[in-house]
Amino acid sequence: MPHAEPFVIAAVRSATSQSDREAREWIRQEAAHAAAHRVFNNQLTSRSRVARALDRMGAWMFRRLANRSEAFGLAFAAAFELVAFASARWAEAGLQKYFRGADETAATLFLWHLAEEVEHKGVVHELFVRNAEARRRYPVALLAAFVALIGFTIVGGLSLFCSSRHVWNPVRWVRLIGWGLSLAFVLLPVLAMSLSEQFDPASLVDPPWMAAWLREYDPVTETMPLWTAAGGAGDGQNAKRSARRLPSV
Repeated sequence: MPHAEPFVIAAVRSATSQSDREAREWIRQEAAHAAAHRVFNNQLTSRSRVARALDRMGAWMFRRLANRSEAFGLAFAAAFELVAFASARWAEAGLQKYFRGADETAATLFLWHLAEEVEHKGVVHELFVRNAEARRRYPVALLAAFVALIGFTIVGGLSLFCSSRHVWNPVRWVRLIGWGLSLAFVLLPVLAMSLSEQFDPASLVDPPWMAAWLREYDPVTETMPLWTAAGGAGDGQNAKRSARRLPSV
């Protein structure tokens, strides 16, 4: 993410005019995402050789993509946002199952990011459909975005999985494969629909919990309720005690 998001920000900025208020807000929001992910990744790469190798691989990939045309970059950004939105729908459908036992701070970061992908799901698409060249490049850009997001997720996830004792547990392998198939079941139909010229992300149903959780953001303290496996995001005084500062906009 710390390499992908600056790439899509640059692509969208090149297509944004002064009148595109939502696009400028989107840029600020994605910049906040990139900053938060960079802090998180720095902690991982300081402790893991595998994470450092993946980080270098990500930097190399997006340096290469930066050499492509502005139209390709905009098409990639539209596809990237769609993959993230579909991932948010998948995550909400199995919220308690997928995040049971997860580190609360990491889970909060992950879910906060996905919730904001739901909030701005159509902003980049509106810029993208104005650019005929970007539309022609969309199928290749969609494949590249899918490989970048899902490929790194698989490689990174399996690397961590195999470095733990879970690798010897067949039940955990079955569960992991099942989760992967369930993600494909949500993701691939959405991506296939997006190849149609009539496709509009506004036609996709938002996952309700994600949108509701964003409303819990406190702009004064810049905190979100901490995700807890027992009951999702906390509420009331518990939420105020168990909050995490997130640079949302």
